[in-house]
Amino acid sequence: MTTTSEVTKPPFAKALLRRGVVAVALIGLMLIPAIILMAITRQPSATYAAMGGLIGAIAVVAGGRRIGVVTSIVLGLLAPIAINTGLSPITGAAVMAIMTLAVGRMSRYGLHRAVFLVPAMLAWPILSPIPWIPRGDLAKLDALLAKPAASLSGIVGHLHASATSGHTGHSLQEILIQQRMDTKYLTWVALFFFIGAIIPTLLLPLVLHRAHAPTLTPHSRREAMPYTITITVLTAVATYYFLDHPKQAAGAFMIATILVLTQVGMDIEWSVTIQRVLGTLGGLFLTFGVMALIGTNSFTQVFGMPFPLKLYIVGIVFGMAAIMLKFNSKQWPYYLLMTPTTALLNAYTTSQVISLGRQRVTDNLVGAVLVILAGLITVGTNRFLKQPADERAVVAPPGTPA
Repeated sequence: MTTTSEVTKPPFAKALLRRGVVAVALIGLMLIPAIILMAITRQPSATYAAMGGLIGAIAVVAGGRRIGVVTSIVLGLLAPIAINTGLSPITGAAVMAIMTLAVGRMSRYGLHRAVFLVPAMLAWPILSPIPWIPRGDLAKLDALLAKPAASLSGIVGHLHASATSGHTGHSLQEILIQQRMDTKYLTWVALFFFIGAIIPTLLLPLVLHRAHAPTLTPHSRREAMPYTITITVLTAVATYYFLDHPKQAAGAFMIATILVLTQVGMDIEWSVTIQRVLGTLGGLFLTFGVMALIGTNSFTQVFGMPFPLKLYIVGIVFGMAAIMLKFNSKQWPYYLLMTPTTALLNAYTTSQVISLGRQRVTDNLVGAVLVILAGLITVGTNRFLKQPADERAVVAPPGTPA
């Protein structure tokens, strides 16, 4: 006899096609604004609009249009502050703590999943902002990027040193510090994030007008408090550590891991943590295999600047596949595909992809361990406090009269 679920369940091909359309639409909403802004400014930092697009899309889906608009405005205001506070480990950690405290507060209204990507994505410009490259130097990038260990930060330092060869006091660190305080650069970064976020915020509700309003699950203070403490302490400490150790450029992966894995409530789903760790480890080997096929650095002129088009196209394909598998019962395939996606889309050279892939695994493992320990402490403390007072009393030694 045919069950109701078998009748109502859509065919596999139809479901796959629907997920494919959704994935293409989401990727388009994130990439098209970034491409347009890149054509206008001819700057790699215009890719921040794609991060803003992801933040705006999640805010709308999880919280509605009003939350999406507010999140877009706050994101645009926070972006230049985030870059500027990255000048000092203590200021960067303080701003991260303020952002995660706000996320924890939003958990009281069930909105934490709508806004948690704000600190997760702003961790990148706090720790390692994409530098601004003068237009006159764009033509020189091809030769500099051909070097095995090339990075945008190193290229900025090389170009600056060549232009001011008579001044030996300008180190790479000083040059990047100057950029963190440059008004033009900070203004454009604010616009990149805001424009990237506001476009899906305004367009997605038109596409999803038939979808049900997001279901919000408010949490009690007893549930929200340990969640807020966990994400605030762990992300602030991680931000301080990575700003104090600037050579570890992929520390944003650990901050994202902490924010993604930390759950509100006392019934923690450990399978989510296990699937993320195992999927990420598998994704590392997949990344190495992909890079063996891609080979050495290859750049295409896009809007007058060399662009690692092959890396980004492959990263987009993996990202679309990851979105299509996101809503399966098993989460490990999503994390398996997201490892090469993030490594490819956050890199500019092939050597950087390998480095980011390795750091992603390390940071995910460390972040997962920290979240597990915090979860165990939270669950243990909660169970202790829920015990009756007489059960928590000191047990008398054997033979003591009652």
